[in-house]
Amino acid sequence: MSIMNLSTSKVLRSPKSILLIVLVLVFLTEFLVMVALPVILPSPISKLGEAVIDAVLLTAVIAPVLWWLIHAAKRAEDNRLLVAREAEALRGQQMATLAQLATGVAHEIRNPLTSVKMLVQVHIGVLSQEGLPTEDMQIVEQEIRRMERSVNSLLEYARPEASEFKQFSIQELLNRLLKLIEGRCETQRIKLEVDYPESDLIVEGDAMQIQQVILNLCINAIDAMPDGGELKIGVAQASSRTLGDDGRDSDTKNWETGVVCISVHDSGSGISESAKDLIFQPFFTTKPNGIGLGLGICQRIAKAHGGSIDAKNNPDGGATFTFNLPVQHSG
Repeated sequence: MSIMNLSTSKVLRSPKSILLIVLVLVFLTEFLVMVALPVILPSPISKLGEAVIDAVLLTAVIAPVLWWLIHAAKRAEDNRLLVAREAEALRGQQMATLAQLATGVAHEIRNPLTSVKMLVQVHIGVLSQEGLPTEDMQIVEQEIRRMERSVNSLLEYARPEASEFKQFSIQELLNRLLKLIEGRCETQRIKLEVDYPESDLIVEGDAMQIQQVILNLCINAIDAMPDGGELKIGVAQASSRTLGDDGRDSDTKNWETGVVCISVHDSGSGISESAKDLIFQPFFTTKPNGIGLGLGICQRIAKAHGGSIDAKNNPDGGATFTFNLPVQHSG
């Protein structure tokens, strides 16, 4: 694609640019018609005749240009969609290759790690019985466990487990989840607030996977507040029309029954401008020891359940992640 075509494509993607071109063209055409009309028709004619000739000349000049603008804008949009599809297809091939490679490497690493961990645990027991220090061996065990978590994340991303869909109450799931994060919130001086309706909101899906998504969002929020803050978990039911005009609901299974929106709101540093478009990309992370697969797995689980995950910065600081799921009914 030439430089001229690229610049034309950029101009035609902007409604303001198209409107400005049309206005300038109408003004110039009208000006030229008014100047040329006395020369073309030297004999006096009626006002109606002037208006008719003015309109005919204006239409003759403007119509072809408008036709060109419309088709050029359509071609520019078609080119943009083609480039986006090609980029998505290439990324899909790359991720498939990477997933196969990661699966093979992870399998090769996991088995030796398990053996090393067992040997370390045996030595810790022996040293403890002999009254010798075990701090160094415990550090080794902790690092092995951390490597195991990374390997398991790779395997989970490359080969997700099959989902077992059942109906369950989102409130009951949250009550179980709160017990998992209350201790850490208390340790980090984080004020935990929960707000959800009294009546049960029934969701159909894999309860363990849904819990994994919400827990991951909560842990990310806690990690964003190392010096304390506020963590708010909210649940609300809404219709699909209130989710915005981004088109996310077009891929869902059952939006017409309404959605349950689970929001995780923190008072941390928020999402940086450079990270906004990358946070769901595999292997992108802002954590020193992260591997960047958590949100990618969460997004995949959300899509598998006909839902979506949205992220935005709060006006007063921090960020809010919203997990939208189709809801069956309220009880």
